[in-house]
Amino acid sequence: MTTRITSTRNTRNLVEIEAVRSKLAALWLGSSGLIFLTLVVQSLRLVYGSKTQEVWGWILPTLMPTLSLIVTVLSYSALDPAMSGTVVRLDFYRLAFWLSGAYLFVILLTLLVQPFSSGDPIQLMQMSNLWLGPFQGLVASALGVLFASKKPQNP
Repeated sequence: MTTRITSTRNTRNLVEIEAVRSKLAALWLGSSGLIFLTLVVQSLRLVYGSKTQEVWGWILPTLMPTLSLIVTVLSYSALDPAMSGTVVRLDFYRLAFWLSGAYLFVILLTLLVQPFSSGDPIQLMQMSNLWLGPFQGLVASALGVLFASKKPQNP
């Protein structure tokens, strides 16, 4: 799928929201799938011992609210013909994409670094909430705009 970019009289580059949502959904669903697969393998290998449930208790609120938002909006907008022609500034889409990618990378990195950590894996995950919490707020704000926007392109 190609992203169609248009110019307005104000020379701002715009991109169709449907393409933006599709690309962000692919990033989030693909990356979250990789994170979940990593965690499933680690869980089956008993990497966390008796603390496996606590690890899943850490990852689910880290990913599921955003994944739920994405799937819900894609499901709703699939049936809404009014979404055709809705646009967003390309630079804002790029910001949301890179914030999302960095956030998902930090989550995966937390899981991958854990075996090399000398401390308790749960403590590492809880400590990661110090930077993941504010980061998640930034990502959610950017995605909230992109997944809730209904501003049609001016003729």
